[in-house]
Parts: sequence; structure tokens; C-alpha cells
Amino acid sequence: MKKKLFVLGLILALLSVFLPACRETPDQPPQPTETNPQENYTFTPTPLAPLSAVDAFGREMKLAAKPARIVSLGPSATELVYALGSFDQLVAVSTADDFPSQVSSKETIGGMDNPSLEKILSLKPDLVFAVFGTPMTLIENLRQQQVPVFGLNPKTVKDVLQDLYNLGSLLGQEETAKQRIDQTLSVIATLQKRASTTPTLPKVYLETWPQEPYYTFGPGSFGDDLIQIAGGKNLAAFADEAYPALSTDYILFENPDAIVLAYSVSGNPLEQVKSRPGWQTVSAVVQNKILVPADPNIYLRPGPRISQALDELARFLHPNWF
Repeated sequence: MKKKLFVLGLILALLSVFLPACRETPDQPPQPTETNPQENYTFTPTPLAPLSAVDAFGREMKLAAKPARIVSLGPSATELVYALGSFDQLVAVSTADDFPSQVSSKETIGGMDNPSLEKILSLKPDLVFAVFGTPMTLIENLRQQQVPVFGLNPKTVKDVLQDLYNLGSLLGQEETAKQRIDQTLSVIATLQKRASTTPTLPKVYLETWPQEPYYTFGPGSFGDDLIQIAGGKNLAAFADEAYPALSTDYILFENPDAIVLAYSVSGNPLEQVKSRPGWQTVSAVVQNKILVPADPNIYLRPGPRISQALDELARFLHPNWF
């Protein structure tokens, strides 16, 4: 009997130690850093030899001299060239290019999906930047003509930083590339710190197509990165692809706290969203938490204007941070 009482007493003593440690008390609020873990976007690229880089096709390029005549086959490549201070060496762009405004003064070589081989060759470029959507037949024809073609296909924020680093090497603008990368990483670090100390982050729906099925950014995409870094939770974070199509039922069930309309349409996109059947009960609509960006391309185009997109999105989601 005494042995049983001793065991019972020992159990009660152990419970008196462990139960208080497990109980949540007002003096021990949940730690935000545990509630909102943030990815570390420290970027340490592999050192490159001057005027060399490896492109999206896995091909290593080594130039004999800084390129003096560059052709860009898409907007994201053009923005990278401009960000690195080599805009004057850009002799032609695609008809889809719209940034910076000075791009209107450049010659055009056709659309992104139908660039003119003859026009490109007539410009005698010593470097061509291909992008996602550039016809492979065109790339192969250019290479057969001994024209250096460097492929770009950034999908995430880190991919863009890597492209900045690669192009900085190819264009002889290593220092400018380093400055742009460091500036972007500084913005990211600041926002991540603020997000880590914010107890509740809003659920964000970033819409890229205004008709059902509604397209958005899923995991592993540039838009998903922007949402997370700016202090949001992506409504499509658990989708099984990077660019999922969502139904109305899915969006209404997920009930986003904030909506970003990243596209250009005629009329008033804000009112169009509010008038969609069933959307009047969505939290973002009720709270009028809907952002219509001045330039949707900073969200749609994986390019160097990352800081601009993050600043606008973070100010929209968390005005109290500023």
C-alpha cells in the first residue's frame, strides 16, 4: 500500500511540474516569429569570370568583349538591361516592351512570339537576350549565324537576382548589379523583420485574369514570393502548380482579406470585382481592401522592379508598418 501511495505521489509531483509549462497563460503570448516564419532571402551567387554566365538553358557563355549592340526579345530582359545601366547599348526590342518610357525610341523586331530573324540579323547584334516564349527555331537560327543568344526564364525573386548577377557579368556591369541586388535584399530583410513581429498576416488573392477561371500565382512563382515577403499569406499557397486557375467557389471559400488586381482592363476593375455574384460577402470586398496597381507589370513581370512591387504591396497590406 505504501508503495502504491509513493508511486501516486511521484506522478502527481511530475504533473505539477509539467502541466504549468504546457499551459498557455496571459503572461506568455504566442511568439510572432513562430507564427509567421519567413524564408531567408540571403543571396550568395557563385563567382563568375568577367563577361561570362550560364543561361536558363544551362549553356555557358563567354564574351570576348563588352557587348556594344544588344537586342532584347522581351520586356523582362529589357528591364534588366536598363536596370544595369546598359540601355544605350540596346539597339532593338520587342513590340511588347513598355518600360522604361524611352524604350519607344528603340527599333522593334516584332512580337515576343514572332520576332523577325531578318531584322535581328540586319542589326548585327553581338548579344541577344531571349525570354520565355521566344521561338526555339529563332534561337537555333541565330546560333547557326554565330549570334550569341543568352536565355532568360526567371520564375522567382531569387531567379531575378541571379539574372541581375549574370547580366552584370556579361555586360561588364558587375558593380551596378551588386548594388541593385544589395538594395533589393535590404528591402526584403526589412519587410521580413516586420512580418515576423506581426501576429496575424492577411490572406491575399493576387488576380492575374479577370474572368472565370481566375488565374493567380501559386507556390514557386514570382507573385507568391512577393506576397510572402510583403507580409501576406497567399490564398493559392497550397495549389499544385505555379499558375493555377481558381473557381469562384474556391475563392469565396478561402475568403481573402485582401485582393490585388494585377491586370489592365477597360472600365473600373474595382467595381467589376464588387459586382461579381457572391463576392459581396468576401472580407476584402466588405472591408474595401482591394488594390488596383498603377502598373500591374511589376507583379506580372519577373524583373528588377522588385523593390517597387514590394513597397506598394506592403504599404497596402500593412500601412501601420510605415
